[in-house]
Amino acid sequence: MGQFNRRRGLRREVLGRLYDSWFELAGEPIILTGEEINGDVERKLAYRYLAEKGLLRMSPASDGQFEVSITVQGIDRIEMTGENE
Repeated sequence: MGQFNRRRGLRREVLGRLYDSWFELAGEPIILTGEEINGDVERKLAYRYLAEKGLLRMSPASDGQFEVSITVQGIDRIEMTGENE
């Protein structure tokens, strides 16, 4: 059960960060390096899971960087569950 909770917590952390940045950056995506996303298998899978669920959007930028932002579905998820508090 420990890995389950850790993985779920990681996904919440990623989505929460994107939720905060959405409002701090007036809806602009954050720029992440490939290392920030893919440097750890668990983190890579968290981003992939959230993208496949439609909770975040990720697109290549330049020099191995990615533009990442929360979707409206992701915002609704955070606000409905209160998981960012």
